[in-house]
Amino acid sequence: MTDIENTNSNSDLQDAPLELKELFSILWKGKILIIVIAAVFFVVAAIYALSLPNLYRSSASMSVINMGAGANTITTQISFSGLSVQEKGVKGPRYVNTVRSRAFFKHLIEVDEDFLPALMAAKRYHKESEKLIYNSDVYDAVNKKWLVEKPHYLDAYDFYRGKVTIVYHQERSIIDISIEHISPVAARDMVESIMYKADQMLRDFDLEASSEALAYLTTAIPKQQQLALRSAMNDMIMNQLETQMMTKIGPTYIIQVVDPPFVPLYRFAPNRTFISLSAGVVGLIFGIIFILMRHFLPTLRKPASGS
Repeated sequence: MTDIENTNSNSDLQDAPLELKELFSILWKGKILIIVIAAVFFVVAAIYALSLPNLYRSSASMSVINMGAGANTITTQISFSGLSVQEKGVKGPRYVNTVRSRAFFKHLIEVDEDFLPALMAAKRYHKESEKLIYNSDVYDAVNKKWLVEKPHYLDAYDFYRGKVTIVYHQERSIIDISIEHISPVAARDMVESIMYKADQMLRDFDLEASSEALAYLTTAIPKQQQLALRSAMNDMIMNQLETQMMTKIGPTYIIQVVDPPFVPLYRFAPNRTFISLSAGVVGLIFGIIFILMRHFLPTLRKPASGS
């Protein structure tokens, strides 16, 4: 048994190079067709890649404000008094979740009338004039009027989420935001609009909430007889006064711009070389498989037809 097994093993080793040579010979004979198929894939992909518009990415970085820009002695006294303060760890995720929310997007396109057309009706970018060209069948840029039914904010929201990337780095208390657009100028403007409109929205919300809380507390304290509850209410009033102060000082409320948005010089996508070469490789593999199938399939069918 051992001699037979050794003989079969040696036979397999001798046949292996012959099989590789046969495969190589088959592929070599069909090399022209393989090259043609790979070239067709490459050319088609290149044409497709050239038809794709350039996409530019503008980005910005923001730090999360802890006590509000320009905090003065009052802020220091409030901080040392032991009263609770909105920490960075709360403000950062709150800001990011706001930017990602449907409610904010609806607010954004209401207060910034150029945002929705740039998102949904942009056709191409004129590099010489640095102007965004809109689809004239959809939007009248001169009169700022939709020529078709204005996109619903829920439909446009999906495009918004596909264009905007925002990340909060908790360890550094940094928020990074970026947008991809066919216009580098529009990309910069859209990032800037989101940054400040989200900050202003949170500022207005907290100011309104603190005003309502103060109105209630100042009315409720005189009616409260228990000293412990009166003291707790006084502490709440101090907290709300702190919120009022932080919403009314400084150019921003939640964020402080570290790296402002910019007009990118070079496109971010598409990578036309990668698309074309990848398609060429796929075409090469497809050509090899086609040549091998064309050679071996008739051979495999012969026994079946003869039986």
